[in-house]
Amino acid sequence: MKFIGKFISSIGFAYQSLATLETLQDEVTLLKGAFQRQIDELTKQVYALREEVDGLEKENFKKDQEIAGFQAMFDNIFQAHSKPQSENKATIDKRVSTSPVAFYACFNQDVNYLGRNQNLAFDRLITDSHGRYTRSSGSYRIPVTGFYVITWVTPVVGNIPFELTVNGMQRGRTDPSNTGNGASQSTTGVAVLSLYENDVVSIRTNPGASPSGVLVNNQWQDSCFSLWKI
Repeated sequence: MKFIGKFISSIGFAYQSLATLETLQDEVTLLKGAFQRQIDELTKQVYALREEVDGLEKENFKKDQEIAGFQAMFDNIFQAHSKPQSENKATIDKRVSTSPVAFYACFNQDVNYLGRNQNLAFDRLITDSHGRYTRSSGSYRIPVTGFYVITWVTPVVGNIPFELTVNGMQRGRTDPSNTGNGASQSTTGVAVLSLYENDVVSIRTNPGASPSGVLVNNQWQDSCFSLWKI
């Protein structure tokens, strides 16, 4: 009888242990579910923060471009008011330079969110023989009076008209527009101008049109601005 009692007691203990294990398994399952929900929620928060950071980066880039446009405008105003009113450009003593004048700059990446009347602040300087380019405003100050060839290459996906300006005045225009199938359309503007020392040359978006699309810079093509004295 004692043996039977012990056997029954052992069976009862085994059932009790099994019930305890099942309870623990249920608790583990609940904990796993809670942890998974927390992980899913944290993942959503990370994606939301990433989108917010991307938005802030785009907004900062747009503000940098606007600041560059204002800087160019201030440069033009300063240039206009710094010259004596009695000065006559036709009688300026033309300086003779024995060294060539050459300038060439491009963008490092695609340019988005352009506005009207906004200077293109080319941020990848390749050639500047006289150190006359202001990267923050995208403006080049002529070092020597003479005749210059000026070019600007603007591949665009969308429709973004551009202007060549000298001291804030339009001296050339281009209007690249894409083919409608998502491919870019590249336009090259060329001008030959008589320029004076300290004239300010830049490329800007047309003030009379709302630009739409992207100014393209990639492994196949660049947006560039160049000039040289002839």
